[in-house]
Amino acid sequence: MMSRKRAPLKDNDVSTNVQTETSAKKQMVKKSPYVEGAIVRIQLRNLLTYDNVEFNPGPYLNVIIGPNGTGKSTIVCAICLGLAGKTSWLGRASQPCDFIKYGCDKAKIELELHNPNGDNWFVQREISKNNQSTWTVNKRPATQKAVEEMAARLNIQVGNLCQFLPQEKVADFAKMTQQELLENTEKAIGAQDLYENHQKLKDARSNARRIETSVDSLTARLEQEKQKNVRLEQDVKNYEDRRHHLEKIKIMQMKRPWLEYEEKRKQFNADKLEKEAKEEEFKRAQAENQPMRDKMEEARGKKESLDAHIKKKSNAIREHANKVRDCSEELEKLTDKISEVQDELKYKQHEEEQRKKKLNDLHHQLAALQQELQEVDETEDVQPALDKLSQDMRIVNQDMTHVQQEGNVTRISRDAIQQDMNEHQVALRQIQDISNRRLELLRQRHKHTYEAVTWLRQNKNKFKKNIYEPMLLCLNVKNPDHAKYIESHISFNDIRAFVCEDPDDLELFMSVMRDEQKLKVNIVRSPQQAPDTFNPSKSIEYYRQYGFKYFLRDLIDCPAPIMSFLCAQYHVFEIPVGAKLVGGKINQVIKENPHLRVFYTEDCQYNVKKSKYTGDISTRNTQLRRAQLLSVSVDVTRQEELRQQIRGCSERQQEAENQYRALQMRSKELEVRMNQLRETKKNLMKKKDQKNRLLTQMNSKKERLKRVELEANDMAAETQKAAKKVKDITIKKCQLLGVLVANTKKCFELSKEKIRLALQHAECLHEFHSTEMLLRDRSASLQTLERQLHEMKEKLRNTRGIAKGLLEKAKQATNTAHDEELSKEYKMAFECYPSSVEEIDAAIHERQARADCTFQSDERVICEYRKRKEEIARLEAELEKKMVDKTSHQAEIEDAKRQWMEPLQQKIAQINNNFGYFFTCMKCTGEVDLNIPPNPEDYEKYGVRIKVKYRDGEQLRELTQHHQSGGERSVATVLYLMALQEMGKSPFRCVDEINQGMDPINERKVFELVVQTVCKKSNSQYFLLTPKLLPDLDYADNMSVLCICNGPQMMAHTEWNLRKFQRRRQRLSEEN
Repeated sequence: MMSRKRAPLKDNDVSTNVQTETSAKKQMVKKSPYVEGAIVRIQLRNLLTYDNVEFNPGPYLNVIIGPNGTGKSTIVCAICLGLAGKTSWLGRASQPCDFIKYGCDKAKIELELHNPNGDNWFVQREISKNNQSTWTVNKRPATQKAVEEMAARLNIQVGNLCQFLPQEKVADFAKMTQQELLENTEKAIGAQDLYENHQKLKDARSNARRIETSVDSLTARLEQEKQKNVRLEQDVKNYEDRRHHLEKIKIMQMKRPWLEYEEKRKQFNADKLEKEAKEEEFKRAQAENQPMRDKMEEARGKKESLDAHIKKKSNAIREHANKVRDCSEELEKLTDKISEVQDELKYKQHEEEQRKKKLNDLHHQLAALQQELQEVDETEDVQPALDKLSQDMRIVNQDMTHVQQEGNVTRISRDAIQQDMNEHQVALRQIQDISNRRLELLRQRHKHTYEAVTWLRQNKNKFKKNIYEPMLLCLNVKNPDHAKYIESHISFNDIRAFVCEDPDDLELFMSVMRDEQKLKVNIVRSPQQAPDTFNPSKSIEYYRQYGFKYFLRDLIDCPAPIMSFLCAQYHVFEIPVGAKLVGGKINQVIKENPHLRVFYTEDCQYNVKKSKYTGDISTRNTQLRRAQLLSVSVDVTRQEELRQQIRGCSERQQEAENQYRALQMRSKELEVRMNQLRETKKNLMKKKDQKNRLLTQMNSKKERLKRVELEANDMAAETQKAAKKVKDITIKKCQLLGVLVANTKKCFELSKEKIRLALQHAECLHEFHSTEMLLRDRSASLQTLERQLHEMKEKLRNTRGIAKGLLEKAKQATNTAHDEELSKEYKMAFECYPSSVEEIDAAIHERQARADCTFQSDERVICEYRKRKEEIARLEAELEKKMVDKTSHQAEIEDAKRQWMEPLQQKIAQINNNFGYFFTCMKCTGEVDLNIPPNPEDYEKYGVRIKVKYRDGEQLRELTQHHQSGGERSVATVLYLMALQEMGKSPFRCVDEINQGMDPINERKVFELVVQTVCKKSNSQYFLLTPKLLPDLDYADNMSVLCICNGPQMMAHTEWNLRKFQRRRQRLSEEN
């Protein structure tokens, strides 16, 4: 390979070296060949394959060559990431931390960009494991946004495939739509105003569509509103006519109360004059009847005097009559006392008779008791029988106490056994509930598998051997903290898989699930080997020296076929699990145990792989996630232990229950025996106590005889005492009779005087009534006059009240204040209408009839009409404004279109010329044109169309991912990028492995065109990455070839001395 500049690069696990042959002297020229923003220096540390590398690319074409995997694409990644590019633009990893070299904590990228006006720009990015990046620009802290702004200012577009084409994005170039290609071309050629004008046109077109839509909507809405109002105009006219009639009616209804008031006021004045005349006539009639009235007053005075005397006599008679009444009442009381004395005497006589009868009964009862006592003395002695009976009762009582104590002990033991059994059952239910929780988790995570489990539980008899439910239900992790190892090691598809022992059962089950149940489930077949046949190459005791405690198999319990499957498929029998101690011995574990492919620490999974070519060992560690499926574990040993304990408790409880029942039966027998002994003792005690009882009763009867004899009464003395009381009462009665007679006589005399006064009163009363009748006859006309006068006053009062009410009503009708007169406006308005109530009522009736004949429109319709009329006016104004805006906006679009379209067509024509020239050099045909959509105003549909033809006899066909081969697409891609090279203002361009898929002829032609085009002094920097170069290629003097070497024996780049290598080569040549 011949080149004026060659920079060898080499890489190993310790360091990677990149060095260019461009001497420092050539970089010190006054006018630098680098364009503004070109990359002068690149330094990488701990980035992907590189430990530490630093090199200086040339100002023109830089061909970076090296075998696959040596780190060519890493340079492309470094340029993108170092200039604030997104990881998605590279298509390699999603997070920046994924670009850190394995085993390192951070990576650093440093780019030096050319600044023709001063010191170069130094951009540095340091990426940490936590995806945090630290930025510096010219040794000063900066932000990612500041770096993005600097890149945009220098027209560096690492996200534009027309300027920056990573290896993973080469195929995406042909996948770009015409519209995407146009936008990327606009950005790539550096004419920022083209891209901005294009975006403005698209935005303006969107705004124009919105304006047109708004205008059309306003026009339609305006026409709709007008049509609605046209339909309502007749209703509005009817409404106005009716309103006119109603207004007339309203004015007449306002005048009518004033007419009523005026008529009532005139009536009031006439009634007032008539009342005054009637009052004069009444006064004259009163003067003529005065003498007769005086005589009647005299008779009234005499009658009142006689009334007073009669009242006085009546009071005196009443007083003596009360005394007579009191004497009579007192006589009645004395008579009652005599009856009480007699009744009391009769009661004492009856008590004496009863006492004698009771005394006789007591004598008879005492004799009977003496006879019974005599009979008792002749019976036998029962004391020996009582003593024997008491001894038997003590023995039975002791037996009952003993049985009761044994029963209490047995009952307490039985209750304690029952309590233990209840506790065991509760613990067993809790363990069984874990299985239900796992089943519910399965239903949530994979409903088809859940339904398959339900079906299997009901149809197990259809299969020859066992079909085990999914491991999620059957597999039990002994310690919930270890579930994360199992979930990380076993895939979810196998965790939810059924395990079958018989191949025929497997086929039958899959047929039923897939064809009949329409369920998507997994099923695996367990191997024939028993779990015990799987043995690790080294025991866990050996691994304990590194901190390992278990194999994965030791952490779980499951049926034997499932364990066999896990051992065969996942090697759980030989994968160790350790604690934190293992984390510090990872390198030792890997070095001393090359057979280990997977092992676990407390929080990580380690996968160890050995290269088949170099034998190098690579390790990948994965952070373990929290367990979600198997963290709820079932303690099978504890479950079986609880079941055995429950069975034992049940047996002991039954034995205690039988013993307790036997003791209860023995207790009942003893209680029956005790009751019999008590009844016998009771009968004997009755016989023994009968004599004492009889003696006690006899003494009691004798005591009562004495008490009854002492209660005897002296009836003769009682009879004399009663006779004396009757005599004294009779004397008092005689005295009261004397007082009664005296008062009766006095009442008689007073009554005679009262009768005489009553006769005089009757005569006076007759005279009074005669005079009154005569006066009444003579004053009939006076009363008539008085009645008429009263009626006139009442009528006048009513008329005044009605008139006052009518006045208030009239003022309310016209909204006139109480202290104001009717306004002149109303008086003038009232003059046009009738002046009587009858006439105005007729006029109101006529107007009302006309209004009723007019169709009554809904007032809401009228309000709607008026509001719509206002809305129509507003819409017309808004439409006029929109039309003005539309005209103005269209003019702006046309102006912007001219500013964008003319230079764009010129640029596309220039690209087409360059592209066609390059294809002509390759004896092919290529064409680039601007694809204008059917509607020229659809600016978002404008695109760049690339057409190519590689063989004679073919027609030009559009470049797509389907029409051309991979090599043909690569040729078209690189030639299109070259067509942009002279037009663009980008500081550098990058193409990674574009020659992959090209045949040698096309690859040689493309390379020569790249060299011819890029190495012109007017062009910008260019990076071309390739794993190989054809022999005997033509190279330009100002291009650089950067060779990347990779191997375990490479020296550090700081030790690389090109002059020393040249002298050694010259000496070897001379020796040969």
